[in-house]
Amino acid sequence: MEDLLNVSRAVTEGYKVWIALGGVLIALLWVRSNRRTLVQLLLGLTIVAGLNYARWGERALFVQVDSYDLIHYYLNAKYFDELGYYDLYPACMLADHENAGPYFDEGNKYMAQDEAGHSMQPIAHALSRGKVVRDTNFTEERWEEFEHDLIFFQRKTRDLNAKLWRQMIQDHGFNGTPTWVLFAEPIATVIPVEYVKMLGYIDLLLLAGAVVAVGWAYGGTTAMWTALFLLVSYSMRWPTVTWVFLRYDFLFGMILAMCLLKKRKPLWAGIFAGYTGVLRMFPVMWMWGPFAKGVSGLTRKMVHKRLLVFAGGFLIAVVAIEGVALVRYGVEPTVVHFENMMDHNKPEQLSSRRVGLALALPFRGATLPKFIEKERKAKVEKQKPLRYGLAFLYLLIVGWGMRHLRDDEAYGFGFIPFFLLTTASYYYYITRVTLAILHASDLSKLRNRVGLAMILGLEAFTNGAESMLPGHRVFLVGYLSWGLALYAIVMGTWFIVESLQKKADDTTE
Repeated sequence: MEDLLNVSRAVTEGYKVWIALGGVLIALLWVRSNRRTLVQLLLGLTIVAGLNYARWGERALFVQVDSYDLIHYYLNAKYFDELGYYDLYPACMLADHENAGPYFDEGNKYMAQDEAGHSMQPIAHALSRGKVVRDTNFTEERWEEFEHDLIFFQRKTRDLNAKLWRQMIQDHGFNGTPTWVLFAEPIATVIPVEYVKMLGYIDLLLLAGAVVAVGWAYGGTTAMWTALFLLVSYSMRWPTVTWVFLRYDFLFGMILAMCLLKKRKPLWAGIFAGYTGVLRMFPVMWMWGPFAKGVSGLTRKMVHKRLLVFAGGFLIAVVAIEGVALVRYGVEPTVVHFENMMDHNKPEQLSSRRVGLALALPFRGATLPKFIEKERKAKVEKQKPLRYGLAFLYLLIVGWGMRHLRDDEAYGFGFIPFFLLTTASYYYYITRVTLAILHASDLSKLRNRVGLAMILGLEAFTNGAESMLPGHRVFLVGYLSWGLALYAIVMGTWFIVESLQKKADDTTE
């Protein structure tokens, strides 16, 4: 019996393949079979997906934490005034060494950060920098508290090992925006590290609230599709919900904005869209759909008043939240964070976990190499003019074709510029949930049945690829990027055809 409970992530990913394929089948059969039976099957599939995500036991939900991620997001948020964006690793390594360390074999280099960007430096560099940070930025009491918190994550949670520790100190540091810290710091300060598992339930509550909001705006069936997508998505494999701290708050804001648009509450929709935009920056791209629809209306001497209110709410939230963050932390952290993101997104910094059109174009379908090589990074840089040219052309043409969509549909399709223009890590691709909501909201349309089947099919593929070819990251990301490019072409073409048909119908009338 114990072998059936608290299984590994690899086991759950094998099951996800079949769950996702079940979702594909239900989506395609939606108008051809007994609706009540299909809804019951969908409910059962969603329950199974939930148990599978919880790894068929109690440990994932009630015991386990992700110390790797919590060191970055709990610890750096709590001590942001002392650590800023550059000094998490030096401070951690010094605290480790001064407490009978190094506790793990740390290798001989770490990833240093400064105004010039990221660079690999010897361990001695980290210890020297750590002493400067301790003596300059920390009081004696704060340093003792920091040491206590770091030692707890490193040695008492028992989920770190030497390999993960070396991987962590060679990662790219803390990347949360100052506005995210504005919300996270007071929470991290109040909750002691020994109770950090409680903070993991914030994301669970936010995602549950988002699904409830979908039910409120679109109905219970769409809410079930939303939950199913979240639970089977490869992008949700990490960070694991309940193991981390405020890693899905932006997703809550995006889904709520979409729901509020559907309920014709544009001001509040704009406020939540602005909130999620300042939390992670990239969700601003979801404004492309409403912007394209609004501009298209102006070319026909039509003003979409609700979209103007939506834009106003967005600006109110951005100015208000960013303004408070600037008052609290000053201008420098905002500038440093922006510079870090620019450096982090350079082709030479590309990792094998990034997804986007940039990864689709140079991919040739091979299973090897496992990890992205220098030649591929150079090709990504060389193809930049082609990539941006294709993206601009697509956004211009398809933006015109989206003029007939509802406001919430236009917002939900904002995932496409995110895919075309960025090279974000795979876990941020959980934002495809806006597409799932868009399609599941009206499965009477063939376009939506095909679209939902396509994105669930990609989840079946990615989980299957991870199960059958573990570690072959370039292969997985390459085919996922190809699949998303195909999805963008199919849906974009569909929107244009629908728009032309609507224009012809209007002319006939």
